[in-house]
Amino acid sequence: MYNLKLDKFKGHEGYEGVKRWLEHIEKTFRVLQSQGNLPFERWVETTSWFLGKESASWWEQEVCHLTPEERADWEVFKQLFRKRFVPPQYIDRKKQEFTELKQGKLTVNEYYRRFTDLSRYHPEVVANPVEMLCRFRLGTKKKWRSMATTTPCDSYQEFYEILLRIEDSEDMPSESEEEGKDDNQRKDDKGKGQASQGPRKTQSFK
Repeated sequence: MYNLKLDKFKGHEGYEGVKRWLEHIEKTFRVLQSQGNLPFERWVETTSWFLGKESASWWEQEVCHLTPEERADWEVFKQLFRKRFVPPQYIDRKKQEFTELKQGKLTVNEYYRRFTDLSRYHPEVVANPVEMLCRFRLGTKKKWRSMATTTPCDSYQEFYEILLRIEDSEDMPSESEEEGKDDNQRKDDKGKGQASQGPRKTQSFK
C-alpha cells in the first residue's frame, strides 16, 4: 500500500484538497479491488493508515459512536469525513449558488450538469422531487420555460429532456430559411456559370 504513493491527509487541505484526496483514494481502492487485493469492507480500515495525526484522532472519536457495520461502511466514512473537513462557509456558498442558479447563456446540457452538481450541497431539496423540479424550471430561459410547461412531467430530469427537444428545434433552420438558402444558392450557381463563360470570341474567316 505504501508503494502506491498515497499522500497522508493532514486535515487542513480545504474542500478541493478533500475532494482530490478522496477521489484518489477511492480510485486506487477500486483498482485493488478489481485485482482481488482489497475487499470493499476493508476500505475504511485501510484509509485510516493514511490519516495524519489530527484526522486520525478525529476518526478514533467517531468510531466510538458507530456500529460495527457503520465503521466499515465506506459511504458513512465519506459523509462524516466531508462533514468534518469541508468548511461550513464553503457549503453555504455552494447552497447559495444552487439557489440563485440561472440558465442564462448556458446550453440545456450545461445548465443541467451545473444544477445537478450544485444540488448535492442542498440535500433537503434533493430529497423533494417536486421542489427540485420547481427550482430547475425557474432557472431556465423564460421563453423555453413557457413552451416546456405545456408538457406534463414529474421530475426535473423529464423537464430537462423536454428542454433538449426545444433547444434542438430552435437550432434547426426554418422552412423559409431553407428556401432562402436554396434561392441564394441557385443565384450563386447561375452567376458562376455566366462568369465562367467569359467574353465571346468571334471566328475570323480571313
